[in-house]
Formats: sequence, C-alpha cells, structure tokens
Amino acid sequence: MNQHIQARFKLPNIKQEDLEQMLLNCYEAEVVKRRMKLIQDNVTEGRIKKVAKWLTGEYKTGLLLYGASCGTGKTTIANAICTLISYIYDGSYTGRKNVYKTTAINLVKLYSDNPDEYRSMANKELLFIDDLGVEAVNIKVYGNEFSPVTELLYNRYDRNLVTILTSNLSDEQMKDRYGARIDDRLREMFDKIHFQGPSYRK
Repeated sequence: MNQHIQARFKLPNIKQEDLEQMLLNCYEAEVVKRRMKLIQDNVTEGRIKKVAKWLTGEYKTGLLLYGASCGTGKTTIANAICTLISYIYDGSYTGRKNVYKTTAINLVKLYSDNPDEYRSMANKELLFIDDLGVEAVNIKVYGNEFSPVTELLYNRYDRNLVTILTSNLSDEQMKDRYGARIDDRLREMFDKIHFQGPSYRK
C-alpha cells in the first residue's frame, strides 16, 4: 500500500447555505476585480451549488470546469474556490491552506526549465491548473519525449490530491487531444461542471 496516499481534502463542516453564500461572495469579488458587475442568474447560482457540494462531500479528488464558450466564468469560479479555502483556513487552528495556482502552459515550461519547481507543484495538496488544452501535450527533453501535464495528473490521482482544472475543450476534443487512455483516467479522477452560454464579459 502506498504510504503517501492521504484522505481527500474537503472543507470542514459548514452549513450548505452558508458555504454557498461565502462562495458567491468570493465569486463576486473576482468579478469586481475585473471591473465587471456580478450577474446573479440561475445558471451562476446552480454552478455555485454544485461547487459547494463538491467542496464538502465525498466526491472525486478533481473538479473540471469545462466548456467551449469563453467568458462563462470557469476561471472566475476556480479563483473563487481558491479565495474561499484561503479565507476559511486563514489563522485556523488546523493550519493554513492555500490552493496553488498555475497554468497548463507554465507546467510544461517548468518541466524542462525548472524540474524541482515542477515536482514541488505536482506534490501540492491543493492545485488549480488553468487552461488545460492550450499546452503542448508532449515535449522532448534531451531527446526523450515526456507528457508533463498528464504525468502530473497521474501522480496526483495516485496520491489522492485535490486538483481543479479549467478547459475550453469539449469531451470529444479532450479525448482526441490526449487519447482514450488519458481521457478515461480524467473521467475517473474528475467531477465535471459544464459551462456554456453567452459570455459574461460583454
């Protein structure tokens, strides 16, 4: 048995409606940060409810926020999750917790330019990777071929580490890009929330 496997992180006992409101507040703060106004429609509220349940329940270790439409709030809600976790654990007797943020492109760059930082990122308890699908799937280092993002996801899956992803790829595009084997692992590892509809940036 792998001694590095740990229990899946989840937020402490907080009433569901309170957690949803806290997450919505964090979401609004992210929107305001971009000099936009929160559109609190049924779609947004539905996504907030789903994310709040994932944060507190016995769900998969990964959360994939995906959909082809740009500006629908994928990155915004992922950042809101990061802010919420930092807020809840700021000064907590259980110790501080932060969600480390990076992009898929940056992970690929770190793999060849700074392997130690790449390994450090891969081992973070909580990790948010933005824009899966725009990075190079495979790279060559000293003539050998590697797949930095998929290697990292395999490692995190094996160790039960929480991973949040955003992507503009559809299910079919994900399968075409990474292959059936990786796609199958992603389905096993991630709960998914599909984002569609008009952009909130207009």
